[in-house]
Amino acid sequence: MEELQLKKDFVLRKMRGVNILLPSGLKVKDFGGALVLNDTGALIYEQLQSGKTAEEVATVLVTAYDVAYETALADVHETIDSLREVGVVV
Repeated sequence: MEELQLKKDFVLRKMRGVNILLPSGLKVKDFGGALVLNDTGALIYEQLQSGKTAEEVATVLVTAYDVAYETALADVHETIDSLREVGVVV
């Protein structure tokens, strides 16, 4: 199990049905934008934010979307990699 650390200076908001991950504080200038997450990405982010491991998040996805655990875990890892690329995950 990999320990993940989300940077604290991002907030997830839903605006007009769209999940938007916004930088806050000093990150606003450095980040230069916002990220749009689909509902699955937003759920993954929220679960990671609450301190769950990738494996625990995958279990949540299995229940929420009725998918195979392996598929859910792959989606979680793909989302983590994407968030890491843009500097949201350390």
